[in-house]
This record gives sequence, structure tokens and C-alpha cells, in this order.
Amino acid sequence: MIVLELLLLGLILQVLLGGKHFTGLQWPLNMVAGITLIILLFIFHLFFRRKPFIKWLSSVPAAVSSITFFAFVVFLLGFIPQQNPDAPGLIKILGLSSIRNGWLLFVSGLYLLTCLGLVILRRILPINRRNIGFLFNHAGLWIIVFAGSLGSGDLIRLTVQLTEGYGSQNIGLDQAGNAVSLPFSLKLLDFAIDEYPPKIGIGNTKTGELVDDSHIRLSLIEEDQQYLINDWKVRINKILLNAYPGLDEYISIDSTGAASAALISVRNLRTNSESEGWISCGSFAFPPTFLPVDNDYVIFMEQPEPEKYLSLIEIVQHDKTDTVTIEVNKPKRVKRFSLYQLSYDEHLGKWSTTSVIEAVKDPWLPVVYTGIIMMLAGSVYLFWKGNEIRKE
Repeated sequence: MIVLELLLLGLILQVLLGGKHFTGLQWPLNMVAGITLIILLFIFHLFFRRKPFIKWLSSVPAAVSSITFFAFVVFLLGFIPQQNPDAPGLIKILGLSSIRNGWLLFVSGLYLLTCLGLVILRRILPINRRNIGFLFNHAGLWIIVFAGSLGSGDLIRLTVQLTEGYGSQNIGLDQAGNAVSLPFSLKLLDFAIDEYPPKIGIGNTKTGELVDDSHIRLSLIEEDQQYLINDWKVRINKILLNAYPGLDEYISIDSTGAASAALISVRNLRTNSESEGWISCGSFAFPPTFLPVDNDYVIFMEQPEPEKYLSLIEIVQHDKTDTVTIEVNKPKRVKRFSLYQLSYDEHLGKWSTTSVIEAVKDPWLPVVYTGIIMMLAGSVYLFWKGNEIRKE
């Protein structure tokens, strides 16, 4: 019943405040709020722990319900598309399309911190071997939620769009589209993409569906290879990774806008009919080319998928200049900011001269990592302690 009431409270707050989100407190107000919460938990424990309601808040049912409530809200965050401008009206009104900054997450987090904090204080004494694993696990979880909640207001997430040939830039855009200055400047020296070999397939020109042979229908193109796709035997005679269309064939040329092309021959095993010609995935410079194999089907080439893309960037600070390479999942640290390779001009593909870098500053992240380490240590201790008890 309490969880249901808190759930309704979060939704009602969202509606009554006209969709205004809880954006979080910034330093030092978030630290003041955090210390105040800790002091209140100590006061509740020291002076009111025998009161029925406070006693219940530190009980197992309260702990289970608070964790379940918080996990439920997190599941909603994962399953409901966030920041979706096309979300249904009721979803928007209740704040379910912006849960991360909504009142529902704030209420569930506060309830979890209160219950978990009182449970920790109730079990913290006496400190003995039996309690260590419990305290590390629960204190670690409390620190993670505490730092994640209070740190949301200090989190800075900016996107910086850089273009080759332009000067340094120290302005990024936040999620609301506001311009924010960075304590350093970025200059794009070069942007490069490595692509996987293109794939081929056979599609129905009337229905738009692919031939149903899923394990091989989009085979990686390799020269001098043969593929059996349903009733068609496909041979790759020649492949050009960078080509432009000529009068009768594709010409290999490493120039902006070039795309993959292949000369293929196709034989229908049922009718013995054969056809040969060029196919290409096309690019922004020219349309794709398909090879008809009968009245209803064509063989085509997919756009190559990027294997990795990276940016060579010059970072200019007051006292020094560095040149770094930023790849996907390989960020660089600069003045407490983490720089991530976010995106590029997908219309131009591998010929893009634009790179989008994400600059993230999260000063509370080390505290979150501390909580994670404590939980892992507690789990290892409990596992070891359990083995020791079984041996005894």
C-alpha cells in the first residue's frame, strides 16, 4: 500500500507541476541535501527507532518493497522510449517519457535510500565477521543510489560537432540545445571509417521482401566466391571497394562519393537461366544499381556496415596542445571531461568530414565506482564465508 501511494505521489507531482521535471540539485546544494538526509537517518535511528513506522521502515518488507519499487521504475525507464516527441499524450503528462528526470524516479530513490539507510544503521553494530558482507553489500548499493541521485544535477553531457578544415571549437550543446563553453578547444584533423565488406541479397520487387534464406541470404561479398541463395547460384567475379559508374561498367576510383560495386553472374537452378551485370550499394553521389534475375526478383548490395570510426583531434588548452585519437568505446580524459566518439555525417558515410564528439563530465562517478567495488567485495566475502561454513 505504501509503494502504491508513493507511486501515485510521483505521478501526481508530475501532473500538478505541469510536466516540469526534477532536474536535480547542483553543487553545493546537492551535498547539503545529502548531508541533511544522512543526519535525518541518524536522528530517526537514534531517537525514534522504536516508533512503529520507523521500525517498519527498517524491516525486511520495507527493504524488499523499496528495492522492488525502484527496480520497477528503472524497468519502465528501459522499456518506454525516452525523450520521444511522438509519445502518446498520457505518457507525456505522467512523465513516463522522461523518467530519468521525473518525479517518479526521485520518489522511488528517496524511499529506497530511507529504508536501506535505516537497515544499515540497525545492523551496523556490532561490527563482526558475520556483518561485514551484509554491510558492504547494502552500503555499496546505498552509495550507488545516493551518488547517482545527487550527482544528476552536476552531470554535464554536451555534443560538439567538428568539421575538417575548420578552426578550433570550445562550444558544445546540451540536451536542451543550449550552448555551453568547454574549458578547452577541439579541432578535427581527420575522420576515418573502416567498413565491413558489403553484403548481398535477393529481393522481391513486388513485395519488397527478401528471399527467405536467412543463414546465407546476406552473404559477405568476397571475390571469386560462389553463394547459393535459395534457387539462385551467385558468383562474385569482381569487386571494387571504391568505384564510380562508367558507361558500361564501374571504374575503380578513390574519390569522394565512391562506393562498393561488384560484377556478378547469377544462374537460376530451376530454369537454368543466367544473367550477369554490376550491382552497387550507391552513395550520396549516385544511386544504387540492382541486377534483375527474373521478372520478380533482383539481386542487390547493402550499404557496408562501419567496423569502427575514429577522429584525430587536436585538443588546445591554456598551457598545452595535444593530438589524440578518439574511437568508439575508447574515450579520452581532458580536464575531468570524458570525450567519446558519438556520431558522424551518416549521409556521406565513409566520406564524412564531420565528426560528433560527446563531452561528459560526471564528478560523482568515482563515488558510484566506490559503491560498486563495495558490493563486489561484499559478494566475494559472502561467497567465501559460505564456503567456510559448509566446510565446517
